[in-house]
Amino acid sequence: MLARLGVRGARGKGGPLRLGRRVFAIRHADVVEVLRRDLDFSIAPVNASRIDAVNGGAFILGMDRSPELTRERAALYRALGRIDLATIADKTRAAARDSVAAGAPRFDAIADYARPIALSTASAIFGIAPANRDLFAEVVRAIFHHTFLNIGGDAKIEARALSAAPLMRDWFTVEIDRRRRSGDLGADLMGALLSDGALDDDAVRRTLGGMLVGSVDTTTSTFARVFSVVRDDAGLAGRMLERWRSGLDIHGYCLDALRRWPHNPILLREAAADTVLAGVEIKAGTRVIAWTQAAMQDPDAFPDPGETRPDRPMAAYLHFGGGLHPCAGRVVNAIQIPLLVGTLLDAGARPDGAMKWVGPFPDRMPVRIDRGAAR
Repeated sequence: MLARLGVRGARGKGGPLRLGRRVFAIRHADVVEVLRRDLDFSIAPVNASRIDAVNGGAFILGMDRSPELTRERAALYRALGRIDLATIADKTRAAARDSVAAGAPRFDAIADYARPIALSTASAIFGIAPANRDLFAEVVRAIFHHTFLNIGGDAKIEARALSAAPLMRDWFTVEIDRRRRSGDLGADLMGALLSDGALDDDAVRRTLGGMLVGSVDTTTSTFARVFSVVRDDAGLAGRMLERWRSGLDIHGYCLDALRRWPHNPILLREAAADTVLAGVEIKAGTRVIAWTQAAMQDPDAFPDPGETRPDRPMAAYLHFGGGLHPCAGRVVNAIQIPLLVGTLLDAGARPDGAMKWVGPFPDRMPVRIDRGAAR
């Protein structure tokens, strides 16, 4: 409701809104322009220092345009192009079915299902599999929390991330060194980056670390929100289940359900120089909040925004960034989220209590499996 009120006010004003020393881009066109104009609206002042501290060096989501960004991003996308997405889909499907089949009638859709599967996928893609899976999960979450969510600079969140960061760096360093010595570079993302040869081993480590941090809890949070929206809307759940059981893709439904409760409602940028956005003057150094949640309620981009539909233009969604910095892992999420949601719907899962949170992270989601409803 707040997002809809925001976009209504911005549409009435005809441009961004200024609140104190911050400017809010709210209309879909204005948010897209902020993300597109990366020379005017920078990401480095927002992300770079935190990423550098926990990652032991830069990662593309903290870089503005530069030769380093061009080189490292190109290497990453070449490597991603070599990932076997069909195998990821097969393993996710099998893991989801096995988890549901092995679960008790009362089942935790996050702790027993989405998060362990996301962790297994991350291990397979990025090439590290620490023996202590619980520690692995907490290290990734601690670093993600500080890197992308600690907007207020909470010292405790920062300290936890800085304590976790050396563990992640060591996991990658040891495995990269092992592969170099063995001569078997592997067929995963790590192997693809090492064999590509464009990046030295430290840049490979930094790239993998940056990607890993954004993978597990993004997948888990996205799933939790989509499934929460769907399970509370019987009509939507029924349409999605019918489509799923007909063997049709439900990705469009998942994206539009996520629009009602996005995992990442804002993106931050900073004005690199004095500029103008939709008629509003913005001084250098101004923090610009791209309110993506509100933008995805804008009827100019999403006609009848209160409806959940599977056939909206994919390019209009802002769940995974845009412009110079779209989420590089979005192709994996496009596979995992529909499989996780569809499998649980097919099992007859229904809510069995409130979702529980750890800070900003959905951590528990009790559901009850109706074995009689499952196909």
